[in-house]
Amino acid sequence: MVAYVAVMVGVSLLRNVINTGFISKKYEVIIKNALDGDLDSDRKLGVTGFNADLLNGLREFIKSNPKGCCAELGTLIALSGSIKDHIEVEFFYTDTKTTWLSALALSNCLSECGVAQGINVIGSTQVPLFGGNDLDEGLASLVNVVGRKLASRVSGGDDAYVAFTGGTKIEAVLVSMVAWLIGARPIYLMEGGPLVVLPMLPVDLNGSVINVLCSAIKGNASDLQGLIRLGLINVTKDGYKVPKWVNALLKVKGLC
Repeated sequence: MVAYVAVMVGVSLLRNVINTGFISKKYEVIIKNALDGDLDSDRKLGVTGFNADLLNGLREFIKSNPKGCCAELGTLIALSGSIKDHIEVEFFYTDTKTTWLSALALSNCLSECGVAQGINVIGSTQVPLFGGNDLDEGLASLVNVVGRKLASRVSGGDDAYVAFTGGTKIEAVLVSMVAWLIGARPIYLMEGGPLVVLPMLPVDLNGSVINVLCSAIKGNASDLQGLIRLGLINVTKDGYKVPKWVNALLKVKGLC
């Protein structure tokens, strides 16, 4: 059997490499500033990230402590120790260069350094979440990209998991919702504790909800108060709006 794991990449690898003083000083400032949200430093990191010296430094850090180098790899190693299946991993990163560099270093090291047996990286995919200054569009992109991958693997008979890291993030909340609606399991590694594998919940949208949503998307729905209370439809000054991520989820599941 094969287990598919969609990993939502955060920045714990870069934070840890900075906090431990492992990385060269010439890269430390730009990484730290990018982690602090400086947009110019984040853009510079997109160029610096291709430097072989920096990538090699990150690889050596990962090799020095695979389980503890970052939340993402720690989660994968914990999962591989709890299931018998071969694991196929796909990393998903946002449009920040910090998450891109983290995904690049992790996928590179897992593929070439032999730090975790039985874990095969099959891809690394960007989800444009923040760069377009349209959060609704970004969330729809997340549902569309990650949801389609999960749905494809679940329909093919594979066990599917979604791994996310600590901190309250809108993408972690949303991707958990997507996982439950598609039939995948969210997983989370407690800091200093065990791996938590949440169950597949028997959650679905009922037929009447789907019919109203699909009609609303086409602009000819009525009796929307129930779905407005649920938050599946938003009231606007011009009437109502179905959030783009809801539309994307319906399409992923082939419902509209």
